Amino acid sequence: MTYAQYGTISATDFNGFVGGNPTTTANTLNATWATGGGSAGYGQTALANISAGNTVAATGQLANLVNLTASAASHQGSSITSVTAPVSGGTITYLSAIPTNLQTIYTNRLNAVNQSTTSANSANRGTSWTSNITATFTASFANGDAARYFFNAGGQLKLTFSHPTGTTINNSLNALATAIGTVVISAPSTGTITVASVSFNGITKIGGSGTVNAISTNSGYWGLSTANTTIFKQLVASAPVGYTNTNINIIAKTTATVGSNADNGNVITIYCNWAELTSTGLTASAGSNSILTVVYPENTYVSSNTWGTVTTTANVAGA
Repeated sequence: MTYAQYGTISATDFNGFVGGNPTTTANTLNATWATGGGSAGYGQTALANISAGNTVAATGQLANLVNLTASAASHQGSSITSVTAPVSGGTITYLSAIPTNLQTIYTNRLNAVNQSTTSANSANRGTSWTSNITATFTASFANGDAARYFFNAGGQLKLTFSHPTGTTINNSLNALATAIGTVVISAPSTGTITVASVSFNGITKIGGSGTVNAISTNSGYWGLSTANTTIFKQLVASAPVGYTNTNINIIAKTTATVGSNADNGNVITIYCNWAELTSTGLTASAGSNSILTVVYPENTYVSSNTWGTVTTTANVAGA
């Protein structure tokens, strides 16, 4: 790349910053902003390349590069160096912030400054039970890219639980459901991201209390497999002797890759197992409720809804 201080920008330089579409080349605009591949890409309209030897237009191509980089940064809450988009008739010269800004938005691509609407579905046990029940959810996307864009742009799946009070076993289940707080499935297969000013692993417990007995922090969307994976388990914190194995255990899996841009499946299945596991065979009352909430990405800075609607199903079974 010839772009350097005291120099101008050529079509080759510009195309190197933009990247093709689709592209998985790190630190290019289209890898983060457009189709990308795997954990990169929001599915927004790609910025086109310029034919070799053609002039880079100040108010067209270069201004779009600057402005779309800024939009991606705003979506992420990333701090980048301010660049004034060139104007018509101006000289297009070296702007050192362009490559560093592109690197920043690529590095922070899974962060999101905010989110938008939510949609919830519940699996509520309508009758009493004595041993264990399983609430099963599916979250289905139109295709693999829709799933990619949803999680890459800051979408999440959240699980919460509730149970009525009453007898000792019901009070224990109520306390356990409350103690779990919210279990959040985000994008990462490693490390953390920041969404709406909160830090998340792939699987994160938010709120609640007590001790988590198992949490697979790296089993976000990009860390799931087609095999069942225990992503979270918590036992009742305090209960009479013989109740202490009572727990809620969450298992998740995804379908195999379905598209051509390295998605990780377009249907996520989640099993929420409630296990009474007392030594006395007590009866839990009706009303054991598992809730799956879909939290959609923000669409102010990333304005095209490329993830569509997430369709959820819910049912509960057991005895």
